[in-house]
Amino acid sequence: MGWQRDEFETHVGEVGVLLADGTESGPVYFDLVSGSYFHESTDWWAYDGSLRRPTATTMRGRCACGWRGARTFPLDWQQVDRHDRDAYDTSGPLKEWEEHLDDVAARTLPLPGFVHENGFWLNFRAAATES
Repeated sequence: MGWQRDEFETHVGEVGVLLADGTESGPVYFDLVSGSYFHESTDWWAYDGSLRRPTATTMRGRCACGWRGARTFPLDWQQVDRHDRDAYDTSGPLKEWEEHLDDVAARTLPLPGFVHENGFWLNFRAAATES
């Protein structure tokens, strides 16, 4: 589950990971049954190197809007509890994502109240198509 703020629903953040060469790997696939469907994941814990999956060496914040954090944080697989992955400290990427949203908020202009009242945009479009 990603991080979210109410006022920015399209900015869902999560822990992103980088491989040793500094690249961001694509999704990891899990063959759960013998069928044509493969579950895929980009959750940070899926890049632990087991079952021929790539091994991540660092974490960073990332956002659904495409933003990626500039700072990286070491990922120590010896400290990750496979049964309680949420116990691992991912506060660095979270803090960086929060800073990203603070920056987005600082550059966001509020819409005037009349835009939300009485379907202003629908009325505006209808008027524009009539002329």
